[in-house]
Amino acid sequence: MSYKYIKDINWENMWETQAGHILRSTEEAAAFWDKRSKTYEKNVSQSTYTDELIKRIDLSPDYSVLDVGGGSGLMAVPIAQKVRCVTVLDISNGMLNLLKDKTESMGISNIDIINKNWYEMNIKSEIEPHDVVLASRFLPMGSRLQASLENMNTIAKRYCYVTWRADSFDPTEAESCRLLNKEYTPYPEYPVIYNCLYQLGIKADIEIFKSQSKMYFQDLNDAVRYFSRNSLPDDADLSKYKTFVKSLLLEKNDGFYRDSSTEWALISWEVKK
Repeated sequence: MSYKYIKDINWENMWETQAGHILRSTEEAAAFWDKRSKTYEKNVSQSTYTDELIKRIDLSPDYSVLDVGGGSGLMAVPIAQKVRCVTVLDISNGMLNLLKDKTESMGISNIDIINKNWYEMNIKSEIEPHDVVLASRFLPMGSRLQASLENMNTIAKRYCYVTWRADSFDPTEAESCRLLNKEYTPYPEYPVIYNCLYQLGIKADIEIFKSQSKMYFQDLNDAVRYFSRNSLPDDADLSKYKTFVKSLLLEKNDGFYRDSSTEWALISWEVKK
């Protein structure tokens, strides 16, 4: 089938085609992140991603911010120091417990927490409008992209921000899947997000930025659990997989480290009411 205009393409279907393979039910998604929350902070906290993104977000002391899929508060905690209040919405109790521990230990009182599924909520009746709505590395897998973007635009009073991988293919994850005898499918491509917004009448801005991260693992087994996503199939060659994981790391006296850089697409728009 040929298309004459971009608006004639069903970008929602394209997103579903690219992302549907990792669609999880509410219970599966919550269980996945609850399990990962046990080591999440230790493995990913040393990154420039947060600082690089905050530099690009319009924030003001009188603003309210909704952090959709905000998890353990990697964005919410530093943002809360710059605005009036932050609401974090996430499906995982485990991740939100990490956030609660942070707010208590740091004496932060302007972060509200909602433990619900963004895709199953009545946004207009269950969430108050916020000046800024942020979806940091969080968008639906499946046929809910357009609805999610529309909900962001509906609940935002001023600005919306979405970040996604600039490169859909991850060679490390591809090799990991090959060794684990799993099918690898790249992440959905960020231009689909932009074009879906365009179909909604939203002319967004796009900026590509890079973040640097330092990952730490106490031992090799810890790293194996992380890169396999806590899912080692029975038919995997564990010895070969450990060799692969070790090749990614720098071993030191106190554990294993990995330095890496990632390019991100920041898609943002000013809300027109």
